[in-house]
Amino acid sequence: MKRSESLRRKKEFRYTYRVGKSAGHRLLALVFARSREPAPRIGFSVSRKIGNSVTRNRVKRRMREAVTPLIPEIRGNVNVIFIARSAIVEAPFAEIRAAMRALLSRADLLRGNEP
Repeated sequence: MKRSESLRRKKEFRYTYRVGKSAGHRLLALVFARSREPAPRIGFSVSRKIGNSVTRNRVKRRMREAVTPLIPEIRGNVNVIFIARSAIVEAPFAEIRAAMRALLSRADLLRGNEP
C-alpha cells in the first residue's frame, strides 16, 4: 500500500468518523465517507483491547496486506477506515480478506457493484 493511499492525520480520521457511514462484520467494522481526494484512502484502527503492541501491529500488517489488492477496485474519492475487532487476532488471512471484500461490497464501494 502506497503512502498516498493511507489516511494519516488525526483530522482525516475524525472527519471520517463524524461524517461517515458504517458497516460491520464479525472481524471488522468499516467506516467510510466521501472526500475531496481523487483516489480512495484507507486507514486502520486497532484498539488496545485487541492486545499488546506486537499483536496490534501484526493485525495492522495483516489488514494492510489484505486490502492492498482491493484498492484498485474501490471507487474513487472515499476515505475508508477498517476497525479491528478482537476475533481478528485468531482469524486466518483468507477470512480477513473475505471480510474486507464483503464489507466494501455491502457499503457499495467496489467498482463491480455499480448499477
